[in-house]
Amino acid sequence: MDGSVGSRGVGPPRPAIAERIWRSARAEFSRLGYHGARVQGIARGAACNVALIYRHWPSKRALYVDVLRAIWVASADELSRLAARRAGGLAALAGAYLDAMLRDPTGAQILVREYLDGAPYLSLLTASEPALLEPVRRAAAVLLADGADGVGGNPLLAVVTVGGLAALVASAHEASGPFLSAPPPADTWRRQVLELFSHGLAGAPRAGET
Repeated sequence: MDGSVGSRGVGPPRPAIAERIWRSARAEFSRLGYHGARVQGIARGAACNVALIYRHWPSKRALYVDVLRAIWVASADELSRLAARRAGGLAALAGAYLDAMLRDPTGAQILVREYLDGAPYLSLLTASEPALLEPVRRAAAVLLADGADGVGGNPLLAVVTVGGLAALVASAHEASGPFLSAPPPADTWRRQVLELFSHGLAGAPRAGET
């Protein structure tokens, strides 16, 4: 990621109480989305009072935007590493996004809820910090230069689509419980999904095939 973004970090400096608030806020936003989350719920999760939250963030919105920015920067870092290698096509793109999202399923759930709301705060973030979009554009440029299959005429749309699907896949990992005796290991889940991303539903290899 370029210096103008990287120098900002992925969240504010957080002493112990602010770290508890941060973690509680992530959990609250992942369960309820921005509109459903309550500052009182965040305070309960952090074992503090509401006034203490406002000592560190001026509003629920400011806290949410900080959380959202941190999640976005973490996934963008994966894209930056992919773009630096300048190869790999859609399979590498899907792998980079899956790695970022599976490392942080709570963050993936926050992204999914943001997307379902129409991405209003992500739009505000990228409008105020255009450099946040540079890793996405660079990844699209790599796809275009590679002549990667499956991107059609719009590699930027391909990057955005794969990113959204990766967030959904990661957030659904734990939700596989009703269908399986236990959620599969993350590596197994990643491999299965990457095969679908790489080959498509019709072209995915059958069990036992290589």
